[in-house]
Amino acid sequence: HEHDVTTLSSKVDPSEVDLIVISSDVRSAGDWPGLMHVVCFSQHIDLLPGPIDRTLIHLAGSVTTEEFELPDVPLPLSRLRQQQYGDLQSVRGWQKLILRDFTPFGQHPKWEEAKTTFQNGAVFVERSGNSPLGVCFNRIDNNRGVSWLPFVDAKQALWVHSIVSQWAQYDKDAFPTFGKWTDLPEWMTAKETQILSQIYSLEQEEHDICRHIENKIGELCGQLALAKADTDNGLRRLITKQNKELKDEVSKVLSDIGFEVTDVDQLVGEKGTKREDLRLHHKDYNGNHWNAIVEVRGYARSSGQTDDLHRIYRFERFYQKDTGHAPDKLIYIVNGELELLPPQRREPLASASQDLEEFAENDGLVIWSIDLFRAMKAAKPSDYPHILDSIKCARGRWRSSNLPLCNED
Repeated sequence: HEHDVTTLSSKVDPSEVDLIVISSDVRSAGDWPGLMHVVCFSQHIDLLPGPIDRTLIHLAGSVTTEEFELPDVPLPLSRLRQQQYGDLQSVRGWQKLILRDFTPFGQHPKWEEAKTTFQNGAVFVERSGNSPLGVCFNRIDNNRGVSWLPFVDAKQALWVHSIVSQWAQYDKDAFPTFGKWTDLPEWMTAKETQILSQIYSLEQEEHDICRHIENKIGELCGQLALAKADTDNGLRRLITKQNKELKDEVSKVLSDIGFEVTDVDQLVGEKGTKREDLRLHHKDYNGNHWNAIVEVRGYARSSGQTDDLHRIYRFERFYQKDTGHAPDKLIYIVNGELELLPPQRREPLASASQDLEEFAENDGLVIWSIDLFRAMKAAKPSDYPHILDSIKCARGRWRSSNLPLCNED
């Protein structure tokens, strides 16, 4: 139903097509005929592929005489030609076909072979000039079929079936079912048709199952995309972010596991003296109060800096001045070396063991945000108290792999 075959390119990939049939009203086919088997009934098409590369068939004007010949063709085509054109008296007005060599700088080395193939593929020939009025042959270079037939009174479907049945003998991959008359139910026994029916039933069942699985996979892929987006904007910020986004996610995680979390920046305001990022408070079952200050840092290249520890000591003094008592814990949470993939990153202060020991002696705790991610990824809500207790009890370096870390008396 398309007057221009190339408009199908938006719907069909030509590389996935084995055969194109160009009806009499089609006016353009682009380069499609050169990519596949082609049967053409149109007098509007300019060119079709010749038997070899760089040779092309095109229309050479109308026949002015009436006399014609019917060359020898394969029996199925001969019988169809006899049925359809048995009463033909004149070919006046039919279009002549001519083969041209478009090889640059000389003649194609296989030009004579191409001419022979073209002439031997003639289905109708006008007698005076011996010019084919219709052809059907297989290309020498790739064995694809080319057929250009008169558009006059052609029963196109019958011709296509007969021609493709011939081509199927040379290209089983493109036309696996053509020519196998023993596979037609008309020529099968009852046992064969019964088995064939079972095969069709199983194939349909397979198709339905595959379609169901494909739909389910598509649905799950959509759910996975949403889950990834939620994690990217949530827990995975412990691995990917710094500054406020990292602090906000750390605050959320610490709150989730049971700490009362205060954002100190919101207390002192933008113009106030810089303090720690977060304050933690926890009241246990015995009514004992526990407090900590938390500094959260993210670095593109560094895994953590010892200067941050000295900054936390200063924040500890501010805290004691504000509250009248020292915090029970100093916590340094770091997401470092963001320019590297997570498996390539080092633990915070990996090469500053002496500073880490001193920090531990002052009730200091260093938490790698990747470790915090690992703990929350694996934890259930029932595990949160163990994570909370381990942070309260640990000194030096906190690792999720050591959970639970302590048993309080």
